[in-house]
Amino acid sequence: MPTEFDEWPDEPDEADPESRWGDPESDLVSVPSVDDPAADVDEEGAGVEVDGDLAKFFWATVVYANVALAGISLGLLLVGFRGQWTWGGGAVVVGLFALYRTYDLYRTYQEQGVGESDDR
Repeated sequence: MPTEFDEWPDEPDEADPESRWGDPESDLVSVPSVDDPAADVDEEGAGVEVDGDLAKFFWATVVYANVALAGISLGLLLVGFRGQWTWGGGAVVVGLFALYRTYDLYRTYQEQGVGESDDR
């Protein structure tokens, strides 16, 4: 058995993977420039005006939906994997209440908000 395994007669030379790109430090120096979109925006924000009632309904719905998702999922996990019916059941009830409030806020917005903003 030979002691040196460095040279195999039928194995091709390995290609250098970095040779196909050349010199990136000198080749990639020309980065295109773009206009800053923040320069066109006024000082108040993104340049979009949102009705206060719409923002209130939106953020309240986001909070209630997140509480509903967390309560229902954690409650089912507590009941299913740990058998903690009291804590799990309470979390599911809180989650279902938050889910109902999410639907109620959406329905309230549909009754109040959509009828007033049909002229858009």
